[in-house]
Amino acid sequence: MSADIIAALHAIVGDVGLKTGDTDTESFLTDWHGQYRGQSLAVVMPETTEQVSQVMALADAHDIVVVPQGGNTGFMGGATPDSDGNSILLSLRRMNRIREIDATNMSMTVEAGCVLQTLHDTTEKQGLYFPLNLAAKGSCTIGGNLGTNAGGLNVVRYGTTRELTLGVEVVLMGGRVLNLLGGLRKDNTGYDLRHLFVGSEGTLGVITAATMKLFPQPVARATSFAEVRDVSAAVELLHRLQAASGGGVEAFELIPADILHVVFHHFPEIPQPLATRGAMNVLMEIGSSNPASGIADDSGETPLQTIMQETLAAAFEDGLVLDATIAASEAQRRALWDVREMAPESHKRSRGVARSDISLAQSSLAPFYEDMVTAVRAVDPTIRICGYGHLGDGNLHFNLVADERSNSEFDSKKDQLYELIYEHVAKYNGSISAEHGIGQTKRAQLAKVKAPEVLDVMRAIKASIDPKNLMNPGKVI
Repeated sequence: MSADIIAALHAIVGDVGLKTGDTDTESFLTDWHGQYRGQSLAVVMPETTEQVSQVMALADAHDIVVVPQGGNTGFMGGATPDSDGNSILLSLRRMNRIREIDATNMSMTVEAGCVLQTLHDTTEKQGLYFPLNLAAKGSCTIGGNLGTNAGGLNVVRYGTTRELTLGVEVVLMGGRVLNLLGGLRKDNTGYDLRHLFVGSEGTLGVITAATMKLFPQPVARATSFAEVRDVSAAVELLHRLQAASGGGVEAFELIPADILHVVFHHFPEIPQPLATRGAMNVLMEIGSSNPASGIADDSGETPLQTIMQETLAAAFEDGLVLDATIAASEAQRRALWDVREMAPESHKRSRGVARSDISLAQSSLAPFYEDMVTAVRAVDPTIRICGYGHLGDGNLHFNLVADERSNSEFDSKKDQLYELIYEHVAKYNGSISAEHGIGQTKRAQLAKVKAPEVLDVMRAIKASIDPKNLMNPGKVI
């Protein structure tokens, strides 16, 4: 039977679109962190929506599981098949065409395999801006971003992937194609199905293309790295900067001293932003598409830099900010961003990490952080508390990292550390997943925190669209 299936798949996608050997499929069957490894009948790489439809019809006819995959940069194992081997790993990487850029409508229609960096580069050449920005932008694909409803650095101003999506094209199990690609910003004609598929992690259908919002290209930015008194001071500084810039904050990242230690340990070539490593810091950026915002005055400062400077000066007088630097060039800006963008890779290189991706109301960030520091220190005072990330939208990657000098018992404490994180997230009515999804890593935890009535509705939706449970089973629910 498997030989017949392979032959049928070959007839659909040809030599280039079919991988079956262990050497060729290894990188597709192992997740980015190396935590999961699965098996599949084949890795199938279609080039068109029609080919996806044919693969899905074949899988449905033979009750074969389909696991969609984008750039395979996810953190939750959502794109890795199980070990049964009765699955097709459906990689969308060859579907990488930009079908249309509609500058008048400020939108673009792109296929799921487009690499995020390519979308940035292409739109920039046309004087437009696609604001979804992730550390993995050089390898992640828009299909994976849609599947997990990725967030990233600019959510504070532009929203998550869902909020950037005007329409999607989806192939269902059995081969039916839903063309929901309209570039309308208002369409109140029944259930908005695009929102059902965005964030569904491939458990309902395969997103093959999407129509995404575009914006005017920012032509001026002001970027600063500042030591702040504490988390509550960081939140207050965010609000002040939003008011001063007229809502122009594009990124506002919390960076505690422990994350600086981990990053500089693994990447000593990155310059240290300030003379000393403050206990709590923020990396913040405001932007504007108005050319006048980037023109320097007689003092050499642009209007945006003046806004940043004046906001920081007032915050310094009020005891919110203890030290700060403002990037005076693009090279200095990139050096500041290197500190933040190398954080995930530095954790990957660390010998022990308990990762989390939580979301809290901004009013709960400070008490949550304070409670967690106390709780973690009680378990092991040597653990690096790296609660960093997108403070501007309430999303922290509250990662706990084994210190390189500490004992080797970190792994034995992981379960206890995760329980502490989830216990305190629940205490402050937060979310266990802000932007990375559920995948297989958080499936059991989701069942604990979601109300039974909510889970029942989620299961009913899944059963109605995928009654055989062939779409990425074992993920989310």
